Amino acid sequence: MKNFKIYLDTSVISMLDNSGRGVITKKFFEAANKNNCELIISEIVNKEIIDAEISKKDAILFFLDTLKYTLIPYNQKSYYLAWNYVFDGILTHNHIADLLHVAYATVHECDMIVSWNRKHIAKPIKIQKINACNLKNNYNVIAIFTPEEFLTYFK
Repeated sequence: MKNFKIYLDTSVISMLDNSGRGVITKKFFEAANKNNCELIISEIVNKEIIDAEISKKDAILFFLDTLKYTLIPYNQKSYYLAWNYVFDGILTHNHIADLLHVAYATVHECDMIVSWNRKHIAKPIKIQKINACNLKNNYNVIAIFTPEEFLTYFK
């Protein structure tokens, strides 16, 4: 069975408290580990962590130290694709960081993105538009799940 390459946006990494989402996120990481998924983050995630409020930053950095993941460096192709998403009206330039998460995952041929961002990323109409743009730019379609949706398919 193929090991899935999963891109994690910052919303997943930063949601490890004892809230309902935090509990689901912990279960997501357990399931990803059990299924031998390859976890991927980008330099955008690092930047968002650095910019996080100080109390949360320490907890996130501690968690990252325990996590096995691949870090994707900045690259021009991802920026180009993210701006194509803007030009296609998926989101405005004000949300370029969200689009960069998607572009990094797409350019680096991840199988899916896991995100709690239901407003800008994990929303069916956005996923449809993202994948139309990906195909137009000669990239594969990408699956986008919340951690909760992931657990439905990968228990």
